[in-house]
Amino acid sequence: MREFKMKNNSDDKIAFRIGIKDIPITTNTFNYPRISTLLLILLHTISLLMPSVFIMTFFQIALNSNFFHWRILLIFIDIFAWWGLYLLVSLIIGKLLLILLSLLHKPKEGLFEIGLNNNDYLYFCLRISIKKFIFWIWNNFAFPWVSNFAFKLCNMSVDFKSTLFDGWSDTEFIKYGDNIMLGQGAIVCSSMIVSDYLLIKKVIIGDHVVLGGNSIVAPGTVIGKNCTLGVWAVTHINQILKPNWIYVGRPARKYIPVEKNIQQSKKAPTRRIVDTGEREPYNG
Repeated sequence: MREFKMKNNSDDKIAFRIGIKDIPITTNTFNYPRISTLLLILLHTISLLMPSVFIMTFFQIALNSNFFHWRILLIFIDIFAWWGLYLLVSLIIGKLLLILLSLLHKPKEGLFEIGLNNNDYLYFCLRISIKKFIFWIWNNFAFPWVSNFAFKLCNMSVDFKSTLFDGWSDTEFIKYGDNIMLGQGAIVCSSMIVSDYLLIKKVIIGDHVVLGGNSIVAPGTVIGKNCTLGVWAVTHINQILKPNWIYVGRPARKYIPVEKNIQQSKKAPTRRIVDTGEREPYNG
């Protein structure tokens, strides 16, 4: 069992206990309020406006007979420039909107009642909708490291050596260490729907951590340095994974120290004879 505290509209603290096993751990969806839709339309419009102006400005030059054959040869560079301009403008405008939202209502951890009349929940939905727009566009760029760049500009701690392209990550209250690897389908959640409340709890992931395919990291999880979370493994809320260990299972539990696993991998492979039960070297 875990105890959570929250503040209601009258500033009275409410505490209640929930069973971790009863929580639908992958449920961290949110509502798109109408103002969020307007913000997304604004982002798309302004982001497309700059490349459109660029194209129309140079349209006559591109059709000039003296330059036309060069435009055909350089069409890929043109398209790449327009696309890059769209991405850059979307990131700049999105960042400005996020700064404005943070000034109006500071992001914070806690347990908040679901409802657009609750400012904590409303501004969470607005921030996430903008960040998901930015990351969805940048995730489809030609170079995977640009996702890390977008994370950095949106106040997410991550380095360019980390491989986050194949996994899925929440967009705030997550601190990634150096050289992180997310396996295909891995999920890192800093927010979760708990009954009628939104739980936001910071996730900290140490250096040189590997998250196996389809693994799930729940809000509040702290993963130590040089730790591995196995395939399909799931952490529970506020779980602490100690450094230099491999964790497996649902919920995640210690399996074997990383150093011991490395030593075992260096041993010569053997195979067992079914009839006698004896083992002999195996060369593949």
